[in-house]
Amino acid sequence: MSKELKAFKDHFESKTGIRVIDTKEDRQYFHWKRLIFSQLDAEQMMWIAEYILLNFSTPGRYSHRLPKLHAHGGCIALTIDVEQINEFIINKA
Repeated sequence: MSKELKAFKDHFESKTGIRVIDTKEDRQYFHWKRLIFSQLDAEQMMWIAEYILLNFSTPGRYSHRLPKLHAHGGCIALTIDVEQINEFIINKA
């Protein structure tokens, strides 16, 4: 696990209390870091939305590399670009 993915996972779990069941780093798209969840209820999805807003939101800025909550391999994944992890988690600490 890369230092960025470890920092992302640790930061996410400490801020939300939601358990991550797995992580994923693709070789082809190495800049994408994914946290994988088995099932999320509506309240947990709201906590994730709040986590994204509080930790990654920059008004007026849009990029395809910003956080995404989506289906991945039959589970739900939160995917973030490594640059976002460096900017908003690692370099902010």
